[in-house]
Amino acid sequence: MKHPTSSDYLLGIDAGGTKTRALAYRTDDFSPIPASETITGPGNLADAPDDAVRSILDAATQCSEAAHARTGGACLHLTLGAAGFSALKPGSPAMTALDAGLARISQNSTRVSDALLALHANFDTDESGMIVISGTGSAVFYQERGMNFLRAGGWGNLLGDGGSGYSVSRAAVRHLLALLDEGRISDAQAFFTLWRDAVPGDAAFFDACAAGPLISFSMHRPKRDLAALAPGIVMLAETAPAEIRRLSTDILSAETAALAADAERLFLAIGRIGAAPSADPIPVVLTGGFFGHNPLVRRLFREHLEAHAVPLVFRDAADPTRAVIRHHREALARKEAE
Repeated sequence: MKHPTSSDYLLGIDAGGTKTRALAYRTDDFSPIPASETITGPGNLADAPDDAVRSILDAATQCSEAAHARTGGACLHLTLGAAGFSALKPGSPAMTALDAGLARISQNSTRVSDALLALHANFDTDESGMIVISGTGSAVFYQERGMNFLRAGGWGNLLGDGGSGYSVSRAAVRHLLALLDEGRISDAQAFFTLWRDAVPGDAAFFDACAAGPLISFSMHRPKRDLAALAPGIVMLAETAPAEIRRLSTDILSAETAALAADAERLFLAIGRIGAAPSADPIPVVLTGGFFGHNPLVRRLFREHLEAHAVPLVFRDAADPTRAVIRHHREALARKEAE
């Protein structure tokens, strides 16, 4: 491994269901290089692997070029955290293209899921802690000292993803469909119209308040398209007339309770349900775009989680791309141990 110089840099890539984001860091003080930040299209390797690989390689290339232009150095380590990473098979055309493209940028790389990227960005190797992710999907991860980790949830939109943007929108669509089934057309139209007005842009979902179009959109469009409507439910819970505000709050509360239940299963797995108040608190980080942009969702989740006796301490979320710093340090430690 090349010995770091003050001009060299590290490159972290966070590839999710909505976008791919890359950022470079200096090797001397691990400060970010803001001019290197690059955002491209969706990077979920399970949804559309060829498109995701293009987004990832475009982000990596542009970020690396910008960092090199600013520092004149080389990329010593590259970390990719990608949604759907386990779905990409070794030897597949998409994996071959990904391997070749990343190798052109750095000979030293770490590739993990986007969830582990967030975990490694927030906790060092010798720390214990939990991350709870709410974005397009959702999952909970717990790291024990020594790098062992446990997972709960993260089953995907068909089986779980409670508390995610996708699941919140799905619950709201179910409510609309129930109103239509009951013949409460005016109630459905009122909720539909307020939700439409709370969502920025001109989403195709709001073309018609009818069962056929609503089902077709929900079943056939990418998950991110439905998840993008969830902030509208948050706005309704904050600003809508009383009945719609209560309904929207109930949706958010039920969804965040489902995500809290995932976390509680991990507490059971590590023997911390019913722990004595004197036990060391568990550090918890809430991360992901839906959490990050919606304080109400974070508050409701915390209320559900804190209702249990497990001592907790909440930390602010670190930038997921910072996981490359941990991976670089670990690679240097392995090299020194050889």
